[in-house]
Amino acid sequence: MHTKRWSMVDGRWRSREGGRWAERRLCCLGAAALVLVAAGCAGLGQESWLISEEQEVELGAEFHAQLTAEMPEYAGSPEVTAWVEAIGESIVPYTDRPDLPYHFTVLDVDDINAFAVVGGYVYVTRGLLAASSSGAEVATVLAHELGHISARHGVRALETYIVAEGLQEALGGGDLAEIVSGAVLVGDSLVFSQDQEREADELGVQYAYDAEYNPWGIVKFFEYLQTLEGSSGTGSDSVDSVFEDLGELFSTHPPTAERIGNVKKQLGGLGVSEDESGLAWEAEGKTADEIGALVEGASDSRETSKETDR
Repeated sequence: MHTKRWSMVDGRWRSREGGRWAERRLCCLGAAALVLVAAGCAGLGQESWLISEEQEVELGAEFHAQLTAEMPEYAGSPEVTAWVEAIGESIVPYTDRPDLPYHFTVLDVDDINAFAVVGGYVYVTRGLLAASSSGAEVATVLAHELGHISARHGVRALETYIVAEGLQEALGGGDLAEIVSGAVLVGDSLVFSQDQEREADELGVQYAYDAEYNPWGIVKFFEYLQTLEGSSGTGSDSVDSVFEDLGELFSTHPPTAERIGNVKKQLGGLGVSEDESGLAWEAEGKTADEIGALVEGASDSRETSKETDR
């Protein structure tokens, strides 16, 4: 069976069939993540002023339906999806919103990416799983996304969009498809700040630590991203081309070197060492290498790095 290949090209998610790029209706799902992705810092522990939690969950379900209609879910080994779900669910109780109905989805996309949308929907790509060298790396990435959801920043951004577009009546009337479709189309006008992503990093480290994953996993993952940046040179144009490969989500984040420094400072405050006893580098069941062997394309994603890690 032929499988479509998806990547970010000229700021748009596109599928490649027969050597040609076919642009999809959702013009920029990476940008859509910047509208609905739960990314930011303000609002932790605060209720939303316009969108109720019930509406948030319904909006998340609508976005999920539109997203998966355009980007394929991973349909390979069920062990891969179960592994991601188990890691995610093990972190949920330590978040600031543990009672949301969470959903963890693996997208059949080559790009190294992860994002979350309102209402508890978290996504990682097959490419990210292939590139990860430990369960702790995947756990800390998922924890980062769960931090976004806890802070309700996707909700905040969506509320801003609804008011700006005068869609309060659509929200009250339950026309969620109109709201989500519109937000997707103007996604590139609502970009989250680097400060919001810094906060997501901080929350993710704490959540992973509380769930007894070694939070140094995010440092290892950032260091890997840094090698990708370095492999294309040091100029801004070359870094931008790497970000196209990584997916639009990573292009909005603070510089990787800064993120590594911030996380290491936080880990120092927590008193967590890289070889801390009682903190897991791998999830229960399969290792990240075993999961990588199951997902298509694992052999060419991080082969060199895995030989040198730990």
